[in-house]
Amino acid sequence: MKNFSRFILLLLIVAGCTEPEVVFNTLPSGVEFAYIVCNEDSATAQAGDAWNLDVRYYDENDSLLFDSKSVTSNFTMECPADSMVGCVEEALHLMHSGDSMIIKVDAEKFFNVSRGIELPDFIKRGSKLTFYAKCNGIVTQKVLEKQFGEYISKMMANEQMLISNYIEREQIAAVPSPTGLYKVILTPGKGTQTAANKTVTVHYVGMFVEETEFDNSYKRNRPFTFKLGEELVIPGWEEGIATMKKGEKARLVVPSNLAYGPEGTKGIPPFSTLIFDIEMIDFK
Repeated sequence: MKNFSRFILLLLIVAGCTEPEVVFNTLPSGVEFAYIVCNEDSATAQAGDAWNLDVRYYDENDSLLFDSKSVTSNFTMECPADSMVGCVEEALHLMHSGDSMIIKVDAEKFFNVSRGIELPDFIKRGSKLTFYAKCNGIVTQKVLEKQFGEYISKMMANEQMLISNYIEREQIAAVPSPTGLYKVILTPGKGTQTAANKTVTVHYVGMFVEETEFDNSYKRNRPFTFKLGEELVIPGWEEGIATMKKGEKARLVVPSNLAYGPEGTKGIPPFSTLIFDIEMIDFK
C-alpha cells in the first residue's frame, strides 16, 4: 500500500509538470493572445464575413462583464475590413474556424473603439480585459446578405400588416402617397400651403401604431421650428408638412422607410411605423 501511494503521488507530480502552459504572443499594438486550440487548416474570416462565437470577457479583477451564451446561442460578430489595431478584433482576425483563444486588450481601447462608448467608471483606466473566445464557424458575406435579405422581407411584411390593421381600426379612408405616407386632415387650415425652403413652426404629438406616446411638444410648451428641404427632419415630415396650411391639424401615418428605417434610433425600434398629429402654427 505504501508503494502504491508513492506511485500515485509520482503520477500527480509528473502530470503537474507536463501540463501545458498558456503562452501568450504580443502584437506590436500591445494586444496579447494565446491559442488554446489552433486549426491552421481551417478558414479565417475575411472582411464582410462574420465570426460565430462563444465569448466571455472579464475585468482585471476577474469579474465577468459579458457572456454571449446568456444573450443568444448564435452570437455573431461582423469581421471589419480594418484590422482595428490594438482592439480585440485584431486578434480575432487571426482565428480559424474551430479555434479557441485567450485575448488581453486595453480596456479603454475596447470600450472607446470596439464598443464606441466611454470607459465605464467601474473599469480602471490602463487596465486590461481578458477575453475567452471560441470560433464555432465563419459565416460568409454571401450567407449574411441572404440572411439579412430574409430578415428585411420578414420585418417589412410584419410592418405592412400592422399598418393595414391600424388603417382598418381607425377607419382611415385616405389613399397613401406613392412613398406610402398617409395624411388625414383633422382640422382644415386657411390660405396657401407651405412649400420647400419655408421655415415652419409646428406643434406635434408622436405615437406608435398602438398609440403609445413617445414625444409631445405641447407638454414641453415649446413648438418646433425648422426649415423644409434641408433634411433636418424625417422624410415623412418633409413630405407631409409641405402640404399643410396655417392652422391645419393633420395626422401623418409614417412607415419606417420614411422614418428611422431598419436601424431605428434612440427610443424608436427598427421598422417602426410612426403616427404624428401635427398642427401648423406658422410658416414664412
